[in-house]
Amino acid sequence: MNLRDKVLAYLFDKKSATAEEIADNIKEEIDYVQATLRVLENEKLVRKVKKGFIRKHDAYELTPTGLEEAEKAYEKVQNKTNELQQIIQRGDEIPEDYIDLIPLMVSLSLIETMMLEDIILFDIFNNM
Repeated sequence: MNLRDKVLAYLFDKKSATAEEIADNIKEEIDYVQATLRVLENEKLVRKVKKGFIRKHDAYELTPTGLEEAEKAYEKVQNKTNELQQIIQRGDEIPEDYIDLIPLMVSLSLIETMMLEDIILFDIFNNM
């Protein structure tokens, strides 16, 4: 899944977030997230808003058009989460593209603690 879809999925769930919050939660470089947000803003999928009472900061939220695309991206993450559960249940090796999505899945509360423990244990035993 590309960074664009990760950002859209994150904003679909959180409704509004700063570039720093997005980067921190999906474990991506801030510069890449900011560049992606600029592209999404130019495509009119997100808009920049001021948040905060005392100390104002820029946050991003979805536009109506962005909401449609973000919902599709969120559904992709949900599908990947279900596929990851099946991979773990079968005892198969977890592909790299799923490992890359785990921080996003966690931040969207799509992965339960028990599944996260299974992923960690699976990784430990496969690397012994």
